[in-house]
Amino acid sequence: MTGFMVDPERLSASGAALRSVASRLSSELASFRSELAGFGAPWGSDDIGSLIGAAHEEVSSWAFECYQDALDEMASAGADVVDISAQYMEVDENISRRFRGLLTDLGH
Repeated sequence: MTGFMVDPERLSASGAALRSVASRLSSELASFRSELAGFGAPWGSDDIGSLIGAAHEEVSSWAFECYQDALDEMASAGADVVDISAQYMEVDENISRRFRGLLTDLGH
């Protein structure tokens, strides 16, 4: 592949930004969930209201769990990107060190 270039610092910054966004969205999701719970049971407590309440609880719990799982995956991906950046920097340093060693061995 020609023209392929990796900037480890930018890669690390991107991974950190991704983790930060996931964290902020997770906080916003928790805030939204609290706000929604603050409304109580506006559908009432009669038979129909109880059915609506049970359905709402199941669906919203499932949805919030799915959102949180997605945000956890996003944060994990950000951490992986930061790790990849560190690996690139380590490989670059090892290669540079080996070439400097070869130059020294050749007397340059």
